Amino acid sequence: MTDPRYDIRRTTHRTGSTVHLRLTGDFDRDAHRVLRAAMRDVFAVGRRGIRIVIDMDGIESIGSECIDLLLIGYTRALRGGHGYEIVNARGHVRQALALTGLCEPEALYAPVWADDLTSSATP
Repeated sequence: MTDPRYDIRRTTHRTGSTVHLRLTGDFDRDAHRVLRAAMRDVFAVGRRGIRIVIDMDGIESIGSECIDLLLIGYTRALRGGHGYEIVNARGHVRQALALTGLCEPEALYAPVWADDLTSSATP
């Protein structure tokens, strides 16, 4: 397990501003203070129309307290007229976030064998 950390990068382009929040480490139940500080820093920009992208590529685990904070951030973004997107969540972290609707569920993969295709095609 690694300590939870975050990095914020702001970019400005012709279509608006984007705030990238990159999370790394173990965001279990004790890491909600770190995530709360990260979300506070992200929303400190305060301008309408910014796009907030939360990159979860480095997340090893996530607790329910942190998921609650991400939901609160989503609500705050909607009320403030901001875009809000969670990207690069994988495995059980993605499954937990998909249950809340914060990201799309992973597509289930079931292999199709060539024998199954030919046997069903012939009567």
